[in-house]
Amino acid sequence: MPFSFTKCAFCEYSTNIKCNLKRHQNAKHKKEIQCINKILGNEQNVTLNEQNVTPTKLYCQKCNKSYKTKKHLINHEAKCKGIDELTCPKCMVSFTNRHHKSRHIHADKCKARSIIHARPPNIQNVSNKIIQNAETIQNINTNINNIQINNFGSERIDHISDEDIKRILQSGINTVPLYIEKKHFDKKFPENKNIKYTNDNKCHVMEDNSWKEKDIGLLSDNLIQDNTEVLLMYCDKNEIKLLNEIKDTDIYDNIRNKLFIIYNKTNNQKYNKVLTKIKELIKSSTIEDDYQN
Repeated sequence: MPFSFTKCAFCEYSTNIKCNLKRHQNAKHKKEIQCINKILGNEQNVTLNEQNVTPTKLYCQKCNKSYKTKKHLINHEAKCKGIDELTCPKCMVSFTNRHHKSRHIHADKCKARSIIHARPPNIQNVSNKIIQNAETIQNINTNINNIQINNFGSERIDHISDEDIKRILQSGINTVPLYIEKKHFDKKFPENKNIKYTNDNKCHVMEDNSWKEKDIGLLSDNLIQDNTEVLLMYCDKNEIKLLNEIKDTDIYDNIRNKLFIIYNKTNNQKYNKVLTKIKELIKSSTIEDDYQN
């Protein structure tokens, strides 16, 4: 498996010397390297005899964590974020023990990064999964090469800072579309791209870990209602802070009034403008993704 000569693929260690990187990986990540090399390099040589195999454990398809009962697995998968228990869910840095992770999280100084920067989760369980069925090998490769898309309504928003929201709130008719764009279509956080335009005014939306078809008009209307409410609640919760930063009561009042008009649909012309912008956002973002792929 090719690694960068400057930064470790499993942690934040970095060096300009090739031998130091190899020495670090062999000392700290020997099991991870062996498991991944076994999967990616030898999967074609794996011979399975399903009649002689009796699976003793169940594995989460998101994070490879093992469970003995299906009930516990289902409960885990409902809240699984696709990272292991020693990885910070915000910045994706992994730690050697729970104490170091807890201290890091309580400091609350890290910057949000996509799950694509996280190390392979619970890699120690991967070799055990190989012997269970042929489909598992494909699932492991899919999890390594792709990311787990967040279900609609369960998107990450820790990357949207107060500065981002303040800027978005002052953007006039574009406020709600810009917030939706930051939430669902940020290129740095592809795990949130759970909306895909197909054709004939239809979309695919990730729900219950599978793509389901939706009408783009109804979906856009729901996006307006849900995200306008979020922004109104943010204004109420941070009113004093926003007033101190904006330094103009009239501007703040206009921001809230604008959101109320859109939320309550009291001005059809303004509402339809926002609705059209969101439809265009969904279509253009999907076309851009297809072009890049």
